[in-house]
Amino acid sequence: MARLFLLLFAAFALAQSPFPRVGVHGASEAGPGFTRLVFDGAVTYRMNREGGLLVLFFPGLSASAQDQVVNSAEVASVQTLPEPGGVRVVVRLKREGVEVKESRLKEPDRLVLDLYAPPAPIPQARTASPSGEQRKDPPPKRAVVVLDPGHGGVDPGMVGYVVEKEVTLDVALRLKKLLEAQGIQVRLTRDRDAHLSPDKRTDLSRRAAMADSSQVNLFISIHVNATPTRTARGVEVFYFGQTQSQEVLQRVIWENGGGELGRRLTEEARTAAQKVLTDVLAQANQRYSQSLAETLGRLLSQATGSPYRGSFPGDLFVLRYARVPAVLVEIGFGDHPVEGRLLSDGAYRQKVAEGLLSGVLRFLAAGAFGYR
Repeated sequence: MARLFLLLFAAFALAQSPFPRVGVHGASEAGPGFTRLVFDGAVTYRMNREGGLLVLFFPGLSASAQDQVVNSAEVASVQTLPEPGGVRVVVRLKREGVEVKESRLKEPDRLVLDLYAPPAPIPQARTASPSGEQRKDPPPKRAVVVLDPGHGGVDPGMVGYVVEKEVTLDVALRLKKLLEAQGIQVRLTRDRDAHLSPDKRTDLSRRAAMADSSQVNLFISIHVNATPTRTARGVEVFYFGQTQSQEVLQRVIWENGGGELGRRLTEEARTAAQKVLTDVLAQANQRYSQSLAETLGRLLSQATGSPYRGSFPGDLFVLRYARVPAVLVEIGFGDHPVEGRLLSDGAYRQKVAEGLLSGVLRFLAAGAFGYR
């Protein structure tokens, strides 16, 4: 009876434990540091490397969906994705060349993977070039952030107590200056009152293409919100995904061009959003976009005192190409009698830029891209 109780207790504990269990072991005199992943109940599995990801599939197992932020020298995070027929685990690596050592244990069955970072290269003395000058070491890699001031040119965006295209450009230029002071490289989709194309679809596509690059780390589209009642205020942040409510859908259609055009572009973006459900890489990026949205929204709210209304998935045309964490930030409601007037004030816009700066720095400091 006692043995049966122990077995049942072990089964319950196993069901409640994360999959995988993660441990971080720092370097010591005994050896180099490593990150250990323990997959309880795993007997068979498949493993592939996909860029900076380690993707494992465990047929016949079940586990709850979860994200574990690890931030060790080897691993940024571990994402667990239940699927029909098994469980997929996506390990986001911090660097190239991470070595994987496998071991299997019995009673109970479990798979143990130890991930080791490659040894640091031995610094080499600078050598003189044929001209006698010393060869300089390459500069350290810098994070690259794309800022997209919404609308512009023939498209004013919302018009209330402020004109959206003017506010978004001003905030983007302020944020660019703050980011560059932190050593972060910034690219703008526009740096003046101009559109990328008079055709809305082409304009949004050109902006979206700037988030489809291996040389970019984050994409942030800046906008000003509005409602028919002119009574709402606060901060909202959107990431790419299937829209979940009619209220959000109406705002998505507006940002996609409004009217019949907005509905067509929303439907086209929704087709791309549906593909996220079957694309492991896109799912991992979506989770990071959601994390970026939450971080930006909360810190922007703290900096300005504007209520944080939440982060939401949306079929946004400008985010559909993103291969990096990408969000659309509604920094406030320009038609609200209080918040609209605040957005017309330069000092308040500076607070908005500082809040967005704090969010970007907090997200990068989490270690997902190896920048500190």
